[in-house]
Amino acid sequence: MDEYKTDKAVYTVNDFVLWQENEILVITPKFQRRPVWKTPARSYFIDTLLRGMTVPPLYFRMTQNPAKTKMIREVVDGQQRVRSVLEFISDGYRLSKTLKATWAGRKFSLLTEAQKLQITSFGFTAEIFKGISDKQVLEVFCRLNMNGVPLNKQELRNGKFFGFFKQTSFELALTYLQFWRQHKIFTEQSIARMLEVELTSELLIAGNKGMQDKKTSLDTFYSDWEESYPTQARDEKRFKETMLVLSEAFVGDLLAESAFRRPPLFYTLYCVVRHCLFGLPGVNRVSPKKKLNANERDSLREAVEALSEKIAGAKDPTIETPARGIGESRGQDGPPAAVLRGFSQGRLESMKHRRSLAADSVRPLRL
Repeated sequence: MDEYKTDKAVYTVNDFVLWQENEILVITPKFQRRPVWKTPARSYFIDTLLRGMTVPPLYFRMTQNPAKTKMIREVVDGQQRVRSVLEFISDGYRLSKTLKATWAGRKFSLLTEAQKLQITSFGFTAEIFKGISDKQVLEVFCRLNMNGVPLNKQELRNGKFFGFFKQTSFELALTYLQFWRQHKIFTEQSIARMLEVELTSELLIAGNKGMQDKKTSLDTFYSDWEESYPTQARDEKRFKETMLVLSEAFVGDLLAESAFRRPPLFYTLYCVVRHCLFGLPGVNRVSPKKKLNANERDSLREAVEALSEKIAGAKDPTIETPARGIGESRGQDGPPAAVLRGFSQGRLESMKHRRSLAADSVRPLRL
């Protein structure tokens, strides 16, 4: 219907300031939500502007003031963004110190002139409604904020946390985007839903604190490491070194065609390699704390193939790996293949062919 047609425009922060000064900008009209963004969220948005990244469009309604003396611009959708930038340029708050940028912890007045210009001249794409009623605005606003797919837990974390651990997890997940794709650990849809970021978070936590009940403890670590993440540099370095070993050990389609491409089992595989390189908290088996040689990489690949066949035969590859599994193998195998077999024992024992599989999985594998 024609009344819902919009005019398109690009407005800058300077435009918002001018409208505010002339009292023709209404940031929180009766159909908008109250302000809910706290400093971490506002800081993350300002950081986005400073980096010149794209932001979602704003929606305005043009209407006359009650005296019919001037045209008012009401924010239909985007009030958090408009309010955040206007309050920042008036020195209303400092940017969070958790931002990985030179402007972390600064007010607007303490930015460089180039940085100030980047914000005030940033162009926001906007769509403007004209001549629509409050009822129609409410309908538009409802539809703009309606999401047919409920947010998953990681998407909710992404909107709640903005600190050091969230940023580290996001950046590392992005660094290994090709790895997730190549080895079919995540589909494109799963990546769009941030599941690779969730797994990266779980792997970082496992390396730092040992294996966890991943589904219940993630939020706790995101919160604990929001403002301070003391082992960030070490955890990043060890994560990258572990992923390098996995990349070198699994060239081609072997991992992608194995059961260990599934995130719960890849978690197992990662923890095994991480333990062999650096040790893993809570694991009884002694770690050699050295890089895998060629024979050990071959044995690891063979163990992945063999265990994948057993898991496929068990007909139930979705059972979560218990934390007690790693390091409890009683065989005389050397790392890392023996650790992987011992780590997978708890999973295999829970499956249909438990008796025969358990016997096979502890068979010594010499490297």
